[in-house]
Amino acid sequence: MRCLLVSHFHWDREWYRTFQASRARLLDAVDAVLDALETDPMLHFVLDGQVVLLEDYLALRPQRRDALVRGVRSGRLAIGPWYVQPDSLLPSGESHVRNLLLGRTVGEAFGPVSRVAYLPDSFGHPAQLPQLFAGFDLAPFVYWRGDGDALARHGGRYRWVAPDGSEVPARLLHEGYFNAAFLPDDAGEAAAALATVAERLDAAGEDPVLLMNGFDHMFPDLHAGEVAAALQAARGWEVRRGVLDALRDEPRPAAEFRGALDGARIANLLPGVWSARMPIKLAARRCETLLTGWLEPWIVAALAEGVPDERPALDAAWRLLLQCQAHDSIGGCATDAVAAQVEARLAEAVDLAAQTVDRVLAGLAGLGRARSVPLSVEQTIAVFNPSPHARTDVVRIALEDYPALRLPLGAPALGPLSHAVLRGSGFTVDGRPARLVPSDDPSRARWVPGVVPLDLEFVAADVPPLGARRFRLAPAAASSDVVDDGREIGCDAAWVVADEAGTLSVRLGGQSWTGLCDVEDRGDRGDTYDFDAVAGDAGATLRSVVVERRRHPSGVQTLLVRRTFDVPAALAADRRARLPERVPLVVETVARVAPGVRRVDLTVRVDNRASDHRLRLRFPTGRPSDVFETATTFDVARRPTALAPHPDWVHPAPATFCHQGWVAAGGLMVVAPGLPEAEVTPDGTIAVTLLRAVGTLARFDLASRPLPAGPEMPAPAAQLHGTLVAHLALVAGSDPTAARDAELGLRATFAAAADPAVGAPLLELGGDGVVLSALKPAARTAGFVVRLLNPTDVVRAAELRLGVPFASIEAVRLDEEPADFPVERTGGTIRLTLPPHALRSVLVRG
Repeated sequence: MRCLLVSHFHWDREWYRTFQASRARLLDAVDAVLDALETDPMLHFVLDGQVVLLEDYLALRPQRRDALVRGVRSGRLAIGPWYVQPDSLLPSGESHVRNLLLGRTVGEAFGPVSRVAYLPDSFGHPAQLPQLFAGFDLAPFVYWRGDGDALARHGGRYRWVAPDGSEVPARLLHEGYFNAAFLPDDAGEAAAALATVAERLDAAGEDPVLLMNGFDHMFPDLHAGEVAAALQAARGWEVRRGVLDALRDEPRPAAEFRGALDGARIANLLPGVWSARMPIKLAARRCETLLTGWLEPWIVAALAEGVPDERPALDAAWRLLLQCQAHDSIGGCATDAVAAQVEARLAEAVDLAAQTVDRVLAGLAGLGRARSVPLSVEQTIAVFNPSPHARTDVVRIALEDYPALRLPLGAPALGPLSHAVLRGSGFTVDGRPARLVPSDDPSRARWVPGVVPLDLEFVAADVPPLGARRFRLAPAAASSDVVDDGREIGCDAAWVVADEAGTLSVRLGGQSWTGLCDVEDRGDRGDTYDFDAVAGDAGATLRSVVVERRRHPSGVQTLLVRRTFDVPAALAADRRARLPERVPLVVETVARVAPGVRRVDLTVRVDNRASDHRLRLRFPTGRPSDVFETATTFDVARRPTALAPHPDWVHPAPATFCHQGWVAAGGLMVVAPGLPEAEVTPDGTIAVTLLRAVGTLARFDLASRPLPAGPEMPAPAAQLHGTLVAHLALVAGSDPTAARDAELGLRATFAAAADPAVGAPLLELGGDGVVLSALKPAARTAGFVVRLLNPTDVVRAAELRLGVPFASIEAVRLDEEPADFPVERTGGTIRLTLPPHALRSVLVRG
């Protein structure tokens, strides 16, 4: 028998301990490892596959940098390939790419970075991970969670094949990443215990047998060398000490598996993390969208136009976001103190990203470094479109001068635009009435007591692809919303009607649905890891419905539906049922339609005062189906609506699933970025979780999870009392491009009177079914990377028309190293072919 003894620890930066409490123990653990490297020449140690630990450690142990470098360069310390060990399902595919790019950049300052795709504790894995790993030349994939019934066929050693055909050899850790942890002090006793473990793993098909000597936040086992020697002497086996990179030379397995690893045959999946502490998911998704959809593309434009370089701000924002994407952090399965720190870090990342986007767009619009708004009521507005095709959509801009308060000769004075707002002036944009709406930005300064800051809202038509269009703002007679209690709004191809119960009937094009936005409330006995239904729960009782319709001459129309429900206040003391005491639950839905916009936008605001429950929005399509489509990591997946029985799994399969922004069934696509948990029933109903309110980190009495998941610690803030706001959209069909458009929106800034720097398209994409996945500055060289995705089942041809001059193009992998696929150039046009479900990246140099 061949055995590989891997000394390591798995280090959650934050979980049931805060980051600082965890780091306090990390210091001691890494100190011990570095000391042992000097005294034990055979010691090899895996630093958990994430290089952020090096930054965390050296921030307080700068004097030990040289020792770390020696260990890494000698091959005895394995670092990376990740920056942070991520959750696999909740972050976007592009976040995973940035994670690995940053992991390589940080790690290479110390020495060689591991090339093993190591994810020991993530809660399931999407089907496209092999394509991601192939794009970084990572192999094998070493993991624990996620196997389903296919385990009986492939045995845990197999070739994992992505939908595009990329593959990676995979190795299941049959008994976890801790099967050789906590060895007895006596080497002989420890060797005997390990022999039993090794024989079981050998019988399960492991070769070499992986003896994983480590656990969560575990101090290193400093006598592991004695135990390995004793085991080899006692059994005559080959027992090596090493790191996981030793597995790269192993032959590729013959068995094959295709699909996601989202089962729970031998280990908990913990799907409740998809809905625990939903504000964390919403903030993380917003930050991803700002970075990949706005900041990265417009930094590319800014560099081409000579606007100041904001790549350092981009890198800083990515670091903050990635530090929140570990499974316990983004999953919300942590203590309240940890969750508060994650939310604060995400708020900082969102703020940095949004402010940098504003600065870049203002620079492109010609405002200069001061970004001063011209001293006039009349203004030029530049509207920017981040999509690679022309767009018409609703856009908002803050109606305020900059600087808002001037002090000429020491006397306070507001600018002319602010004065016009205070006088109650109306405004037109290119001669058409524009809508004034109260700002929902709490950071807006209020210079006049009692006056709420206002935004200007209008429909920006035909904004060029990844370009800008200028509009002219002028004062005019006031044009207010017409407000009444009507129940119908509509224009062009989008119509909405509210019924007596507050649900919506929607018509998009030639299709219609009724009963949308129905509210489902169910008692939850669970914890941050799992939903656990209360048997026989009657749910919510509708108390009242208020409808308000607003129609503006600009064509923008909204329908506000405020529903108040009575729901049980909490679980009873025995946790078997909900209390008879009831509290109000207010769900406010604002539906919006606008000319030229072929969708219905929804803003949902929940005032939650109840505990121990799950709240979902239901969208019954009335069209039963066996399968539906949903966005997943770097792909569109087709999933069955029926739940297959798995009686031999250690963790019952959930009816819910994790998605990447939208779900489509019955001809209706529900776009729900940042609300990643959904379910589709065989009758064609789409259910999207708005919040799941629980009060414990982990419990030991759940019917939905026989095995424990973590410590039973109070987490009262996970009850999510207060207000939650989410933005959704309804679109006909199943169109990833339309979903991305709805999520990105348009952005506007005041501009110099001359044309803004970006007017003509920066990039225009042609090719049915092809999606722009990334437009970003190159990581290692001058230039930028364009990445396309073909989420369909057929080969697609794509054409990129660039609006900036460039000298050369090169096919590259996800790690931005050279790739071997054909790319053609004719003038400013790039052509390439994308196989089904494939990603293709092109490096463009100026």
